Amino acid sequence: MINLTNRAAKRFKVKWNELEDRSGDFWKVDVVIFERVPILFIVHEYTLFTLVRRKSRFRKLEEIADEIEKYCPWYKKPEVITLGKNNNPKLTGSFTEMKRLTKGWISPNDIPRIELAINKCIYTYLSPEPYRYGNPIEAVESYVKGETPWL
Repeated sequence: MINLTNRAAKRFKVKWNELEDRSGDFWKVDVVIFERVPILFIVHEYTLFTLVRRKSRFRKLEEIADEIEKYCPWYKKPEVITLGKNNNPKLTGSFTEMKRLTKGWISPNDIPRIELAINKCIYTYLSPEPYRYGNPIEAVESYVKGETPWL
């Protein structure tokens, strides 16, 4: 259910090299530092829908799964929480876009604004064809209908 970046794996004391490389209907977790405060970007790999949370709220990865279940009822949480890693360059590029969008102009005290900015932004990753980009909110609507034209 959860794929970790190398940085997130270190924060949660997981050996990243031992994780299975996989892609699919998972959530990728990364850590970004805002004004010396570790912030988690919890991103659904199909839709890029993003939850932004302070790392200090989570001691275990199971707590992240619970957060996803609470705030994303459209996602069907599996019975067993599995860990992996995803090195898809397109997905990594979208993470870089998210970091650039938010870093430097929003403080860690403004997490709802960070989350909204990310989820309303358009990304090439969500493009079914050239120059028709989508945003994560629209992608979730398509996902709920069973459509994922950008994959």
